[in-house]
Amino acid sequence: MSSRQLRKLQQQKELERAQLNTQEDPEAGEDVEEPAKAAPRPRPNLFAALGGEDNDEEEEEEEDNGVPLMEPPELPTAEPAPSGPKKSRKKKKKSKKAKTGATTQAAHENAKEDEDEDEDEDEIDKAIKELKLGAAKMNPGFGKDKQDSEAIGPRKRMNELLSINPYHLKAINEMRNLFGREVIESANAEEQQEQQNRRRRQHVSRQVDLETYLREPPGAKKLPEVSLRRNIFVQGKDHWPRQSAGGLTMKEIGKSDDGLSTEYAYLHDDNYDSVQRVFWALVQVGDPMRMVHLLKEAPYHVSTLLQVSSVAKQDENMALAAELCERALFTFGRVTTSAFRQDIEHGRARFDFGRPENRQFWLAGFHYLRSLIRKGTFRAALEWAKLLYSLDPQDPYAMRHYIHLLALRAHESRWLIDFTEQMELVADHPDIVYLRQSLVLAKLQINDGRGTREILQHGIKTVPWLYCALFQELNLDAPPSIWGISADSDSRKFWVKLYIHQTRDLWNNAQATALLQQVAKGLDKVDVASLPLQDPVVDRGVTRLAYLEGQTALLAVAPRDLLDAQPNYEFDPLPPPLERNVFTAQSARLPWGQAGGSHEEEDEHGGHGRVADLVARMQNQLAQRGVAPGGGMMGMMNNAVEEDDDDDDDDEIRALREADDEELMRDMEAYVSWGREQGILGPLMQMLGHLGVGRRANDEGDDEEDAR
Repeated sequence: MSSRQLRKLQQQKELERAQLNTQEDPEAGEDVEEPAKAAPRPRPNLFAALGGEDNDEEEEEEEDNGVPLMEPPELPTAEPAPSGPKKSRKKKKKSKKAKTGATTQAAHENAKEDEDEDEDEDEIDKAIKELKLGAAKMNPGFGKDKQDSEAIGPRKRMNELLSINPYHLKAINEMRNLFGREVIESANAEEQQEQQNRRRRQHVSRQVDLETYLREPPGAKKLPEVSLRRNIFVQGKDHWPRQSAGGLTMKEIGKSDDGLSTEYAYLHDDNYDSVQRVFWALVQVGDPMRMVHLLKEAPYHVSTLLQVSSVAKQDENMALAAELCERALFTFGRVTTSAFRQDIEHGRARFDFGRPENRQFWLAGFHYLRSLIRKGTFRAALEWAKLLYSLDPQDPYAMRHYIHLLALRAHESRWLIDFTEQMELVADHPDIVYLRQSLVLAKLQINDGRGTREILQHGIKTVPWLYCALFQELNLDAPPSIWGISADSDSRKFWVKLYIHQTRDLWNNAQATALLQQVAKGLDKVDVASLPLQDPVVDRGVTRLAYLEGQTALLAVAPRDLLDAQPNYEFDPLPPPLERNVFTAQSARLPWGQAGGSHEEEDEHGGHGRVADLVARMQNQLAQRGVAPGGGMMGMMNNAVEEDDDDDDDDEIRALREADDEELMRDMEAYVSWGREQGILGPLMQMLGHLGVGRRANDEGDDEEDAR
């Protein structure tokens, strides 16, 4: 039998003897020391009776890598234990054992080291406690800091809930997860083949549609692969032009006092500001195809991209409209800083909605979100809604009314429950009582029957007019508990119509309707007199959402004073009042009728020359295509008649075309000769739109109406 097995048997015998003695004499058992807690003692040499004790002891020490052997333990005696603390008795036992002849010097030293370590640990703990007490006395605000940290806890938690995963921002990733990479690649190949066939057909008929016109021709230089793939917002496309962002930049404004957020802003340099002035002039003209040609010259100008996207929607080309929104977001992503990308991933990035440059990002993100919903990529749409909400806690685009819808569509019910609870703590949204009703569907989705019934019962008692309208919308008979209760104010009607418009399809399923009927029938008649007479006032952000949705039922009950406020353009819907804006670019003041700068300043910065050059390129492009400046959609894009077939044209058409060319030349000469006297906008608008200055002033209201 090996020495280790012998030692193990010896320890078991010691434990049995100690337990037996404790049962026989409880008083003596108090002095018995547990072997597991005792200081290391030399192990016994069982071969000592056979002789050669010293040699065997040396062999055991070599086998255990220098661990000293232990002597046989002392058996407890029946003598009464001396009074005093246990620690002193341990020391007596250890000192008594140290005096025995069989104890080695190494065992004595180990026991002494263990005692010293215990004493050192006690002293360290005392010192740490004294330091904490001293710090609390020297820092009177120690308790206050703790309270502040507790106060910012909900805001910090909200940042965590609004953290953005860049992977989910890109719809292509969700489509690959839904359909597989092979299906997506096959669809892309079919799309490319269709584009090639379309080019061949257009080459034969000499007609070019809007989508082909805006694409780069085959063989043109492409953007770098890194720039296309690593954009934080969207993944770029190969056929997009290889040009810069045109003067769009991003700047960090500052951090908040609590350190939970950092404000950023998009800025326009002089070059971008000059293009923005041309864009404003074309908006006043009201011809969409001139906007298309401006986009051809400035392919990454965000305002023009969004305006042409609206033109594509009117042309029922939803794919092109979504692609132009993607290009606008791609432009924003090209100029982002690394700090901004890190902050949006942690929910800390903020924008000031008072800056017109920032509002363009909200508008592009909103239209792109709508396109994602049409595609059925609800997870990506939810991530975009979270991003747009996190950029401003005031929620200027009312993204909260999309978040609860998209979270349910994307099966993120647990996240929605946490988000709604935190939104009640940190946000001041008057319509939270309506948004809470979606928690019924969230609880139902995670199979929480008890929680579903509790929230539904509370909701029916709090907003019975909402559930009465919901029963009618679902073609169900309203139960007696809410029968005949309807919204009796414009604000209440607005909230009810908005909620039902967003969630009607989610409630329209067998499980939800059965639960609605069962819970509503089990309640008593709701006492409407105990409820508030008026709902909270509809704010500008929710009105902006209704304006962009375009639902006549919503617009009919929306605040008229907000809808009728001016300025209100499609490229900047329902902007804040003038005093709340932060203008950093001169062109941003134009919608309010403030040019914000003299023509001498424009010449010093080169603005006059840049605009003249841009307009000249646009006119040359039109002249090369043989397009009349006053042509419409098909007139701008089609060139079906060859030069050899000019003789076949009608004489009247040729005369009109020649007259347009002569007028174009006169306008260009006039622009060069008296451009300095009347500034940029006057001659530019007359040259591009062939409108007199006096006529433009008289018809300004009609032009603005057309632009909207």
